[in-house]
Amino acid sequence: KYELIALGVWDAKKDNVAEDNNDKLIVKGKEQTHFLDKKDIIMIERVDSATNIITVDGSYKTSTSLSDLEEKLTGNFMRCHKSYIINVDMISRTEPYGRWTYVVHFTGRKEDALLTAEKYEIIKKKFF
Repeated sequence: KYELIALGVWDAKKDNVAEDNNDKLIVKGKEQTHFLDKKDIIMIERVDSATNIITVDGSYKTSTSLSDLEEKLTGNFMRCHKSYIINVDMISRTEPYGRWTYVVHFTGRKEDALLTAEKYEIIKKKFF
């Protein structure tokens, strides 16, 4: 339904765009273009051949791969599982799910993500 057309930090001087438009994810649909603040992205999930971008304000679908998004989303974003990228600032809690996996829950959201044991250790070191 939506197509990702640009991602990253804009060169405000080159594009004659105000500096406060940095860090936008632009998702284009058939009739609308959405400008998403990267800080508002909670998680990104790959299901079949679609990528769902979940934000504090809603969700958006694109065909862009997680690998392409992972390259552009740095800082607080982590590829925590083969099907998920999460914003670690949005985590409310984790809980074990089997022997080598955890479930990540986000503040005020019903959506959750999977986290490998290896990535859990990285997050644990960051916060403890």
